[in-house]
Amino acid sequence: MRFLILAAALLLTGCWVGDGLYSSRDARQPIPAGIYRTTNGDERTEIEKVTLLANGMTQIGDGDGKGFYGFTPLDTGNRRFIAWFRKDEETPQDRGQFYMLLERRSADEFVIYLPECKGELAEIARKAGATIETGTVDVCHFPTRAGLENAMRQVQISGDVMRIVRLR
Repeated sequence: MRFLILAAALLLTGCWVGDGLYSSRDARQPIPAGIYRTTNGDERTEIEKVTLLANGMTQIGDGDGKGFYGFTPLDTGNRRFIAWFRKDEETPQDRGQFYMLLERRSADEFVIYLPECKGELAEIARKAGATIETGTVDVCHFPTRAGLENAMRQVQISGDVMRIVRLR
């Protein structure tokens, strides 16, 4: 359930988005299957089940509280990954994706960071080819994978993160 709240937070803050820049064919599974404790910036703790799917995607949660995540490596050491979220199974009609940064801290600990579309992060996105869509919250829209990956490599994780620690 916590991961769905994370995805909902994307709608309330400026976020990084694109139109189907990745699919399940691009997905790798850096987070091993198991049971995890997740905490966010306000130290709210949840227990989540991680399931690895045959199509390369990762399901986090179960029942109505599940979401589907894909991860693509950003470095040769498989330490940092672009993460994208889908509420439902992949369909050609639904191409909108939200992008996050996953960083492996150890074999059993990861953090997910949501780059916002404001300040220095918006400038990094703009220089990498994103358009800034202004509204109630600004959105950085990336037209290409190359631009998104270039920008994500420049992101320094700071502030609120979602911490994911394997329990079993």
